[in-house]
Amino acid sequence: MLKPLNDFILLKEEEAVSYQEFKEYTHIVTPDAYSHGPEDRPVWGVVVGVGRSCTGMTQVGDRVLIGKWGGARLTFESIKYIIVKEEDVLAVDGRN
Repeated sequence: MLKPLNDFILLKEEEAVSYQEFKEYTHIVTPDAYSHGPEDRPVWGVVVGVGRSCTGMTQVGDRVLIGKWGGARLTFESIKYIIVKEEDVLAVDGRN
C-alpha cells in the first residue's frame, strides 16, 4: 500500500461527478461547465491514507472533492489513485 508523506493525502479516485451532484454541492453552474465531458468536472475520491503533517480536516474513509486539475494521478495495482495536498481538498462529503 502507498503511504502519503507530510501534508499529502492519498485518494482512491471515483467516477466523474454527475451534473446534479456537482450542482448540489456548488449551487453555481456556469453555462459551459458540463459541455466538455467528465474530464472537465471536479473529482471525488475516498481518503485511503493521510500524511503525518495533515491538520485532521480529512480522515481515512472521508469522501472528498478536489478540482479537476488537482493532485497527481497514478495507477497502482490496477486501482486509480490521486495524491493531493490536504489544502487542495475543496469539500468533504458531510453525509458520511
